[in-house]
Amino acid sequence: MKVWMVLDLMTPENEFSKRLKNVRAKMEMRRIEVLVIYSASGSLRFGQRGHVMYISGYEPYFGHTMMILPLDEDLSPLLEIDASGYFPSESTWIENVKPAGDHIRDLKEYLREVRLEKAKIGLVGEYSMSSSLYAGLVSEFGRSRIEVASDILESERVVKSEYEVQCIKKACEIAGEGIEAAAKFARVGVSEGEIVSEIERVCRITGSQFFPHYTMVSSGRARNHVDWWWYCRERKLEQGDPWNLDFGTMYKGYCCDVARPFSLGAPSEKQGNVFQVLVQALEAAQRATREGVLASEVDRAASEVLEEAWGGDWMGIGHGVGLEVHEWPFVGWHKIVYDKAYRDMKLKTNMVISIEPQVTLPEVGYMQIEDVFRVTKRGCEVLTDVPREIIET
Repeated sequence: MKVWMVLDLMTPENEFSKRLKNVRAKMEMRRIEVLVIYSASGSLRFGQRGHVMYISGYEPYFGHTMMILPLDEDLSPLLEIDASGYFPSESTWIENVKPAGDHIRDLKEYLREVRLEKAKIGLVGEYSMSSSLYAGLVSEFGRSRIEVASDILESERVVKSEYEVQCIKKACEIAGEGIEAAAKFARVGVSEGEIVSEIERVCRITGSQFFPHYTMVSSGRARNHVDWWWYCRERKLEQGDPWNLDFGTMYKGYCCDVARPFSLGAPSEKQGNVFQVLVQALEAAQRATREGVLASEVDRAASEVLEEAWGGDWMGIGHGVGLEVHEWPFVGWHKIVYDKAYRDMKLKTNMVISIEPQVTLPEVGYMQIEDVFRVTKRGCEVLTDVPREIIET
């Protein structure tokens, strides 16, 4: 089978070769003959867009997309694109491409064409499917032939290649330009929305393809305002205001996530003291981060610092970063026991995580610090390059 149809892929060919080899090895171990990989278009929830993109190169734009990957390397995979019909051929190595259609019918026809009518089917991205589609697949092919296998792609995506790490690092560099732009632009009378616009303008020029979650600028001390940080836009900065920036950029499909507190004018002593606690929590988590450590241990290291300072029950100190801005491993979200996506994981070399301690207090408003790290055997490497300080504007 001719695999590489084009040479101008955004992701290098050898990346897809390694991914396919690893995924098929896991399929073989599970005796899965066909893997149905399903993705929705971009979303703030984990794993919606990335599965099909990771293995095919094609990014869902509008609606859902499906890839059928046979275990047999001599059989051609099928890519069914999303309903937008937008399809740059350079985005994928797959030759067998169909427009959006009836997923169940198309899967049935594919299995008949390749003579795998009785094959065991693994489903990846079942959490992106509608309940009617999932039920229809089970009804059509039988529960005994279908196995939920999202962990096959999740376990591949969670450990990054050097190519992926460098893409994330480049996204972090672009974000650094956005932080500098925010510091130069902020002044009395400028609205939160205007700062967001300036950050995104500069980052676009510098190379960001997209912003994987809201660019969040929240200012002032009023809790009924800063608690809605993802919607903050209209408030105008006043002299002495604390304000916070939390945002990410995207380079070649890969995301970063970074946050820093700012002050319009010199920060108060209280702001400085609160920020030092957040830095101590971040550094405690950073010291705990290395291969073989559970993500919950990293969370605990930061949470102990926060609990000592302010009491309370802290959780969710960070998350994995990759094709999604929030993906595996989730650091501190293991308390959500009803969703396996948030399960506790042992860290492995070349996992990429963010650590983001944050607090809201009457004297300082909403304050946060967030950096991105690559896990190594004996520690971690910081991928963000932004000073750990309250940025005075």
